[in-house]
Amino acid sequence: MMERNQKILIVVFFLVVSVGSIYFGGAIIGSDGTGQPESNINERSQETFITIAGSTTVQPVSEILAKVYSRSHPGVLIAVEGGGSGTGVVRAGSGDVSIGASSRPIKDTERLKYPFLVIHKIGGSGVVLIASRSYPHDAIAFEELQALYNDADDDLSAIPRLRDISYVVQRSDPSGTEEVFAKWLFPGSNTVDSSLSVRDQNAEGMIVQMAAEGNAGILKAVKEQSGAVGFVDFGYAEHDPGVKILQIYDMGSTVAVPAHPSEIRLAILNELKGDPLDDDLRYIPDLTRELLYLTDGTPDSEVGSFIRFAQSAEARRYFNEIGYFSMNEIDEIMR
Repeated sequence: MMERNQKILIVVFFLVVSVGSIYFGGAIIGSDGTGQPESNINERSQETFITIAGSTTVQPVSEILAKVYSRSHPGVLIAVEGGGSGTGVVRAGSGDVSIGASSRPIKDTERLKYPFLVIHKIGGSGVVLIASRSYPHDAIAFEELQALYNDADDDLSAIPRLRDISYVVQRSDPSGTEEVFAKWLFPGSNTVDSSLSVRDQNAEGMIVQMAAEGNAGILKAVKEQSGAVGFVDFGYAEHDPGVKILQIYDMGSTVAVPAHPSEIRLAILNELKGDPLDDDLRYIPDLTRELLYLTDGTPDSEVGSFIRFAQSAEARRYFNEIGYFSMNEIDEIMR
């Protein structure tokens, strides 16, 4: 299956680079060819091209891994771009890229459409609720989030933790992150887009519904707007002093998780074990997810080598740099 795709790989590669980053011997090469002398163009046909596309959650770690891997593997050229988890599934399944990236489980319909799709687990992450530093509370409840992200016009003045919210932020682009959040909050839903048109209010006035692109866009919007809340992947918020990560009361619960905000990293990792051993260190299971690489059949030797590197102990530090968990780290905790 992979041999069939090699014939179109070079063409696809040059299409990909127009919107992504390329790593070659540790150098980032722009779409205009900057960094690659014209005299080396013929040499490119002798190089190995690896293309990665999909989840914007996985993209930052893919970029780091590509840069590090290319430094120790001369002649390997790696292009990384985003597009969302759905894009990663489609492009990997159809053989348009060497590796697709997804931050959500593969759907049954996708498995039927792409029967040769092979899943490679590389790590894990968790979706967290964030608020601007001015927000006076440290926790928020499932039912309160439903009120903020539903499709009804509500007066939320009587709900204490919602009196101080002025902005509700969500994704403007399709993403696995929003899908995980939406499925937890409204089972069967893939987005919370319908809330963008509502007109909620509280004692302070109208609550503004906002949309921002990517995890970085939501983080920026929440930081810049007083009384704002939103959802992002844990890694984007962990070390940002401009926001606070909120504890969550799950549906019908009177106990917020994690028990201490400082333990959220350990709580998410505990859930990613699959069979949590520490009942006192819990998070919301439905807000954690694995990070996946996808290939159209068994990958060729160079692509397989890169995937094994992503799963190795050496890669752990690069996942941790942006607040994710490597598969090596998850496996280690499980033992």
